[in-house]
Amino acid sequence: MELQPESIGIIQLKNIGMVKEANVKIDGLTVIAGENDTGKSTVGKALYLIIKTVNDVPNFLPQELLTDGIHFSVYKHNFISYYSLLFQNEFPRNSFLKIIDNKVFLEVLRENEDNISIVAPRTINIENLYNIIFIETPMMWNFIDFFRDIAQVESQMNIKLDYPYLMKDLSFKMAIKSSNSNYINIKDDLVTLMGGEFKKDDLGKFYFDKKDTGRVEVINTATGIKSFGILQMLSQNGWLDDNSILILDEPEVHLHPKWQLEMAKVIVELVKNGVKVMVNSHSPYMIEALKRYSDKEEQEEKTNFYLAEDGYIKQIEESNSKTLEKIFEKLSEPFDVFEEMDSQSLGNLING
Repeated sequence: MELQPESIGIIQLKNIGMVKEANVKIDGLTVIAGENDTGKSTVGKALYLIIKTVNDVPNFLPQELLTDGIHFSVYKHNFISYYSLLFQNEFPRNSFLKIIDNKVFLEVLRENEDNISIVAPRTINIENLYNIIFIETPMMWNFIDFFRDIAQVESQMNIKLDYPYLMKDLSFKMAIKSSNSNYINIKDDLVTLMGGEFKKDDLGKFYFDKKDTGRVEVINTATGIKSFGILQMLSQNGWLDDNSILILDEPEVHLHPKWQLEMAKVIVELVKNGVKVMVNSHSPYMIEALKRYSDKEEQEEKTNFYLAEDGYIKQIEESNSKTLEKIFEKLSEPFDVFEEMDSQSLGNLING
């Protein structure tokens, strides 16, 4: 598979979490579809793990030391720390994960109980490090003030508390502005869509300012609005640009099918502006909308669909159309159950 210059590469996994094996291209829009408990979220976590492992190395060592072997121990330290935070266990035996582009971006293998080996780039261009964001749930808004208070406690007492890392990282980006001045601004479109915007009051507490009716407390704001509100805050705080990777874990949850289409439109607009987006989904509405809007905005060459099934994340014959056919076949299985129920009801009616 030939990679375009914009492409991050292909992430490969073996025996990580629920995934037995995966080969997934990270380019413009990557969509992983399938039933629950098939490993869809694992790929996103693994991608997040690799990027964070590499990104943090320059924080430990001066750039000039990255040309020798010293930094591999730091990669290993970072990897083990993030793997534990994200997966809550040790990196398993007979496993690997890596991103391959023109060279190995990062490769981690564990072939036995005692050894974790690292193959990493000899140099890192700090200016081109990826900013990666993982959105698990819009319910993040219900804990935003809690995370703010915890961060203040950590700062004042110089301690680190143990709480969900992905939510902690996202809460930081929702509350704090990036130093990036060249970001993608989709706030106005989102405010129009939501009929209002999320703001902070003088005490630093978030609320939703609804058009015509005024302040609505976050806890009382519709969950669908919260989904778009996270993107509003990330946009206005400067975290979305052409060097960003955005992972959306089942973004259709809590969204009416009509709003799933709106979310798909926003996602494709971000892709069009250079953001790399990975979407995990089990909604035929969301998947169909992503396909249609991607085609409409001429992003089909940078869009890849994958089926998650029985622990494998794969494309069917490297074809989006064949993969989508299989995805919709799997997601339509509940309707087969309905047809069987209708058949039984009709049979009972005929037989009296």
